[in-house]
Amino acid sequence: LQELVQMGLLMFVSNGLLLSVSVFVLGAVSWRLLLLCLICVPPVLIASVKFQRDSNAAYLDVRDGIGSTLTRLQEGIAGVRVVQAFGREDVESSRFAARNWSLFDAHMRSVKVSAWYLPIIELSGLLTTAVAVGVGGWWVHTGELGIGTVTFFVLTLSNLFEPIQQLSQLFNILQSAGAALDKLFALLDTPVDVPERPGAVDLPERGDIDVEGLGFSYASGSPVLTGVDLHIPSGTRIALVGPTGAGKSTLAKLIARLYDPTVGSVRFGGVDLRDATRSSLRERVVVVPQEGFLFNGTILENIRLARAGATDGEVLEALQAIGAVERFESLPEGLLTEVQERGARFSAGEKQLVSLARAALADPAVLVLDEATSSLDPGTEVVVEHAVNKLMEGRTVIVIAHRLSTAERADLVGVVADGRLLELGTHPELVKAGGSYAALFATWSGGIGRSGLLPSP
Repeated sequence: LQELVQMGLLMFVSNGLLLSVSVFVLGAVSWRLLLLCLICVPPVLIASVKFQRDSNAAYLDVRDGIGSTLTRLQEGIAGVRVVQAFGREDVESSRFAARNWSLFDAHMRSVKVSAWYLPIIELSGLLTTAVAVGVGGWWVHTGELGIGTVTFFVLTLSNLFEPIQQLSQLFNILQSAGAALDKLFALLDTPVDVPERPGAVDLPERGDIDVEGLGFSYASGSPVLTGVDLHIPSGTRIALVGPTGAGKSTLAKLIARLYDPTVGSVRFGGVDLRDATRSSLRERVVVVPQEGFLFNGTILENIRLARAGATDGEVLEALQAIGAVERFESLPEGLLTEVQERGARFSAGEKQLVSLARAALADPAVLVLDEATSSLDPGTEVVVEHAVNKLMEGRTVIVIAHRLSTAERADLVGVVADGRLLELGTHPELVKAGGSYAALFATWSGGIGRSGLLPSP
């Protein structure tokens, strides 16, 4: 694309003008000789159509090959420790080599397409010059044209076919750029999962959450959630428990409107989330994932990601709110410490503290937690758990609970299994009811199944 814009446009304009002027001059000198020279035009047009079809497919293969090769390279570098741990260096090198050869073959196909097309253009120019010299010479012999006219015509033909040759090379660049544009447009044309409706309204600052007849399925797959009804009063802490794949994470994401439900609705303060502005939605509802993700930059920049215009003082207040100021200010460069790519310099606990500080800076009404301490060591877990408790104060909190100690402290517990909300109530109520949650809690309390997997109801 860069080559097309920087050189191609200028080449197209200049050669286009030169070609037009040359045709006009040649027609004025000898229109009969010009008509004879146009015999070579049909083969050029036929070759151009074939080149356009073949090169388009070839260059698309090249772009696919580049993407595939870079993906394999990035994957191999990111997972280098795993590769080394299992002694798979030779296998990964072979896979990368196979992708490289595939890319090489794609490049060779594109080169072969150009290799036959450009000579046809040059051969057409030579044949046209030969026709002009042969027929023009005969007409000079018969006295129909002067030798000066034929000489001028032949010399001017170079101004006709030189721009044609350059335009054919430009056509090659254009086809390559077209393949690149096809990839870009495919990305840009990807439909938005959660579009903002015309006339969307801001969500209220606080409000109850109402889930009514909720159902959801990914693409054309089977339903992940079916018939979920749930009322979460403002300021309530609710823990969602259930087996892996039951749908609890999907339910939490629907409440945060990371997806739109297939059927039913989710309301905040009486407003359907699909009718809300995206800006107000992201201000009111914040999701803290199980693993904190950091971008290359400083700690300060990573926390400010939650609110671009936040001052350094506001970032410090957010860290103080979760009790993590000393943890980061004790570093040699303090909050200006570079975290490196994906937070390579930080531990899992420190990454999670930065994620919690982001949430504190955003100051949302609703906080969705994917069990922020489940992947931490016991020592770090205490620090992060303290920060989580600070962050949850005064907010509606939805926790995807992998540990029943979290559910035990919640105001409400929802048991999700087989895509349905099977039970809902307080911890004591559900234990007393003797249902699925009671069986799960009994198993967990006995130390037999601390994996958090829910027995089939």
